[in-house]
Amino acid sequence: MTTAPFGEPPAPGKPGSLPEFAVRLRALREWSGVRLRALPALVERERTARGVPPEAVRCAYGTAREIFREEPKRYNEELLFDVIRALLRKTQPPADALERHVLRWRESYHHARRRRPAKAVFPGFSIGPLSTSVQLLEGNGEREIAESDVHVLVTPRAVSLPPVVANLREKLREEQKYRRKRGLEHHALLSRYAVHDFVVNRRGPEELPEVTIHFVHSDYLTFLASQQLDELLPGGDTLRSLYLDGRDPQDTPDFMRSSFGLNIAVVTADRWLVVARRSGRVGVGKGEWNSSANEGLQRELDGKHGPPNLFRAAERGLKEELRLRPDHYDLKLLAFAVVTVNSQWCCLFLANLRTMTRRQFENNLGRGVQDAWEHRGFDYVEFEPQATIEYLLRPDRRDSWAPAAPVLFYVSLVHVHGEEATDRVVETLEAR
Repeated sequence: MTTAPFGEPPAPGKPGSLPEFAVRLRALREWSGVRLRALPALVERERTARGVPPEAVRCAYGTAREIFREEPKRYNEELLFDVIRALLRKTQPPADALERHVLRWRESYHHARRRRPAKAVFPGFSIGPLSTSVQLLEGNGEREIAESDVHVLVTPRAVSLPPVVANLREKLREEQKYRRKRGLEHHALLSRYAVHDFVVNRRGPEELPEVTIHFVHSDYLTFLASQQLDELLPGGDTLRSLYLDGRDPQDTPDFMRSSFGLNIAVVTADRWLVVARRSGRVGVGKGEWNSSANEGLQRELDGKHGPPNLFRAAERGLKEELRLRPDHYDLKLLAFAVVTVNSQWCCLFLANLRTMTRRQFENNLGRGVQDAWEHRGFDYVEFEPQATIEYLLRPDRRDSWAPAAPVLFYVSLVHVHGEEATDRVVETLEAR
């Protein structure tokens, strides 16, 4: 008889050996209430769901039973994670919760084997308990990067997709086509850019940065397909393990870089930082707290007359999302960055409103915004190091940030208040 699981599944932890991992694996099966005899059918269901050919779906009872032996020297990794996924699925968790649990077991397994595949090559950004996988590529906020020192080159060829990604993209295309026909929320096939190369040179005795970005063509469905990073693929790999884990961000293939974001921090004339919360209708980052405005480069809108200009694209984002015109603010480019955990590339801007106060900003928003659906709402924070850093670390915020937002707000503080004053607050808060 199969009993229903009770409570949260056991935590896999960080076992020091495969036999220790096996103990935790047996605890997971006991929690799930799944009998060994019932396991092959569940594994076959998992394999069918992820597209394994019918002739390779079958799982023998003896093979499934071997997964739970007491002194394992090795595992069939594909079978192992089919079993783990099947056991975790017994409580019918939401898809994102299931993937988080599977990822923890994958990390636990690799820890038992003394492998650490989920670690990025470079450390991310952190302040106390808040950490994000953002690597700053150029700029730290101290000085702005001039528009004349940013060069964009576009090679008009589409990214090349391996079959597994092409299949994911095709499934998405069919799904969005179905949803559109039925009047449901769907994502359009918007033309995007993929980052082919990112080059920084130094100019003059002040070593001012000269940045050149090389783009190729991509689209939004390719971006969404490439973000299914932890979906188990035929053969047991994931896009993360195949293309991201342990790689320098610039060594990832072009199709995994099918997005370039413009993140903008807006500060009102009376020194309030605008913080946006993403809606549940955006493609990625649903419900996350984010920069004041966040826009992605689009070929139709930003590349009509040649290579896109990042400053004009940022202005477009501020107009569409916040109803702000270029005469309302001074725009400064502070940094370029990449979110290494999902290979999303971006630049970080600060927009200081010249005369518009917080109250005037809110009144302006109330008159109608083109892309109002992208935001669930806004919050406002005093733009001082103490108030802003404390806000970033609030327990109800620190785990809900879009990855680049804390970095953007930090470099903006550095630009306005100085590195020493900003870091002094950070160090005081970290010492508490």
